[in-house]
Parts: sequence; C-alpha cells; structure tokens
Amino acid sequence: MTDDRRRLLSRTAALEGAGDRAVRALVGASVLVVGAGGLGAPVLTYLAGSGLRRVTIVDHDVVDTSNLARQTLFAAADVGRPKAVCAAERVRGVDPELEVVAVQESFRPEHVAGHDVVVDAADSVEVTRAISDACSPVGIPFVWGTVLGLDGQVSVFHDAGSEPIDFHDLHPEALPDEGSCALDGVLPALCGAVGAVMAAQVTALVAGIGEPLTGRVLTVDARRWRWTESPLRRGPGSRRPAPVVDDAPPRIAPAALAERLRDARTGTGSPVVLVDVRTPDELATGVIPGSVTPQDLDDERLAAGAATTPIVVVCASGVRATAWARTARAAGRDAVVLDGGIRAWQREGHPVTADADTIGE
Repeated sequence: MTDDRRRLLSRTAALEGAGDRAVRALVGASVLVVGAGGLGAPVLTYLAGSGLRRVTIVDHDVVDTSNLARQTLFAAADVGRPKAVCAAERVRGVDPELEVVAVQESFRPEHVAGHDVVVDAADSVEVTRAISDACSPVGIPFVWGTVLGLDGQVSVFHDAGSEPIDFHDLHPEALPDEGSCALDGVLPALCGAVGAVMAAQVTALVAGIGEPLTGRVLTVDARRWRWTESPLRRGPGSRRPAPVVDDAPPRIAPAALAERLRDARTGTGSPVVLVDVRTPDELATGVIPGSVTPQDLDDERLAAGAATTPIVVVCASGVRATAWARTARAAGRDAVVLDGGIRAWQREGHPVTADADTIGE
C-alpha cells in the first residue's frame, strides 16, 4: 500500500478495534453499488475514500437538472451525461488507486459475481427483489435503503448468515413499485442521512467496524428526525415468492415513435395518443408535440377520439410510464411505453414544445 493510501485510511485505522486488520479487509474487498442517484451518491462518496479494492457502479440513467439537489456527485455541467460514468469519475478523483468500473445499464443478476457486498441504492422494489434473488444463492450480503418524501429505511440482508434473512422476509408479497420522488417529493438531506448509514453498513460487513443491521430495519421519520429500529426474523412458514410473470408493457424507441408520428401527420399511418404522465413542473420543461396528460383524457372531446386509439405513455425515463401503461393495458387499452422516456427523446434530437393540450395527429 502506498503512503498516500495509508494516509487516506489513517482515520479509519485509528478507530478502536480497527487498526491494520480492518484496513487489510477493506483493501481486499470489492463492492457493487446498484444505483448512482439520491442514495447512491452519498454511498459512493463515503466508499470512495474507504480504501476498497474495487467499486462497480451500475446505473442506466443520465443526469437531470432535477437530480442535482440531492444527487451530490453531480454538477450542472453533468446534465445529460450517464450517471454511472460521472459517478466513477468522482470516485476515482478521491482515490486514484481504487479500481472503479462503470456499467451503464440496468441491473442484471450476473452483476453480483465477484463482489463481497452489494449495495442496493436503486430504490425500486422490483430491482431489490432481483438483487435479493441474485445474492441469496451465492451467499452475498446486500445493503438496502429507501427514501420517499420524509421517510427512509435501511437494513442488511444475508440469506447465508447465521440467521438467514432476505428482502422477501420484509416484503413477502411481490408488489410493484409505488410512488416516486418526482410525484411525492423527497427531502434532499434525507437521502444523505440514509445513504451515509448504508455506506457504514459496508464497512461493518467488510471490516467489522460496527454491527451491521442484519435482522433489523432502521426507520427514520424526517418530520421530527426520529429514528426507530424494528426486528426482522424469518418465520417458520416463510418462503420465497414465485417469480412474477413479466407483464411489462411493450416499448417503442424514440426514432420509431418519431416516424410513426410523421406517418400519422401525413395520413400514411394510423394516429396515436401521446399521454405524458410527468408532474406539472416537468411538463413545463417541454413535451412531445401533441401530448396530453392523463387528466386531459377525462375531457369528453379527447376521450371520444382516444378511446380506441393506441396510446404511447411518456415520463422522464420510463419507470412511471411503465406503471401507468400496465394499468391501462389491464383495462383493455393498447398502451406502450416510450423507451427511455422524454430524456431519450431529447438526446436523439427530436422536438419538444411547451404545450401539452392536444391529441397527436
């Protein structure tokens, strides 16, 4: 180990019970962080200087202006750039000797291979279940955190531990994601508080500095900054739920949608209804020409023309649009999702307008 890295780790080594033992454990460890957003930013900030051997960052998204208040790894100049790439640059800047791998894609089970700990900072129930299912058979512990509004939770799951526990024991029902920071808001500082606790769980698991939250769920209420702890145990009848049938709606690429809209305008193709499910503040930043909101569909004139017309659902990146399209398809509507959302549409240079009030022709 170089003198610079020893100095970087000197404050950690000085902790009671840490010393060279903890340092050796850290410099030999590899950690996977899924998500470089509101939770991933503070997690990666603290892991960057912890002396790890390798950090892998998995995130499919790009930086948006709305991220900057809470995703402290990024600056205004990063808007539009891949989060995984930007985060990797910041982490390398803290410790040039740390191996940092940026993976610009959604989480896949094979990502966990070769890592000692997984940090689930994606804040998505569906992703967490996939991480739990990937970590369980190979005995890798994973740190989980979530924030929404003024509430947050942190825990550690380890299906191969002395008292086996995984995410399915906390949430046995395979429910879809509910709520989002865009719709429900989130206190930026809460992300930092929860993310810091998550990072501390990594050092607890790897180096034995502190006791990990295995079998315990730490909950914070940021209205009064009250922290509470609840025990979590696997019951005798506990079982891993059967895999959920993939009912994700079909997706359409931005280029294919642009072509379809052009054909509709020239009369050489069938019409389509663009439904933008973003918040009013997001809509004010620009929409695809001809878009309507879900509330607009209640208007009799619009509803009459849209009842049997195929729907393309639009949001920022595709997550909220997927949930909305699922509901629409369950009700018998022909609904697809714009792949990558409005961000992908704009990255490819397709036009936006300030008006969201008419059905696309």
